[in-house]
Amino acid sequence: MANSSVSLSLLSSIFATVAFFLSWSSVYNCNYVKFTTIQDTSLSLGFGLFSHSWYAVSIPLGGSVVFQACIGYGSTAIDGSMKAARIFSILALVIGGIFFFRNIIGGCVNPNKRAYTRSEGVAYLSACLFQGLSLLLLNSPTVCTNNQLIHQLQSELVSRENIQIEFKDTCTLSTGARCCIAAIVFWFLAALASCQATSVEERKGENNDGGGENLREPLVPDNLL
Repeated sequence: MANSSVSLSLLSSIFATVAFFLSWSSVYNCNYVKFTTIQDTSLSLGFGLFSHSWYAVSIPLGGSVVFQACIGYGSTAIDGSMKAARIFSILALVIGGIFFFRNIIGGCVNPNKRAYTRSEGVAYLSACLFQGLSLLLLNSPTVCTNNQLIHQLQSELVSRENIQIEFKDTCTLSTGARCCIAAIVFWFLAALASCQATSVEERKGENNDGGGENLREPLVPDNLL
């Protein structure tokens, strides 16, 4: 049973590690969602929680060159759905990360001893919930339905290069959103494994206590001494 709790604890730590880095990639990726063009081109524009991809048109000698960069939203108005998505994504990263790093530090300090508590499983489950709520970005008018930055880019391409490019009206999932969905799954698996490890350890403690009480009874009756 002891080996079972150790194995489950290790599994929980592995799941939490994967979830943490997926969550980090989801938060700081400028391609959470993307807009593709109606025309058959490879051009797409990505939007994340805190930054978005953008195209800059340079006109050197011999023709124009288009550069893609990842920049912040600047003075762009941010709606409530996007603000909520930012808060929930940071909460997932912080809460899950605290227990994730606590396990790493604890394992380095004393590899043979681990504190089994329900709080770890609850924390990973909370991270799972907050990670899921960060998908509220998909309901954001700023990003997914009435994106003014898309209109701005179209206008610049028309005015500077006379290029007619039309983007689709709604966004589609991109790398960041897929990382977010994967992080939800791994946070849940980490919570499940952690709770199971705690339950196994608690049952082990109860069995040890019961065995100790039985040993307190005299093995030889007093009348035979």
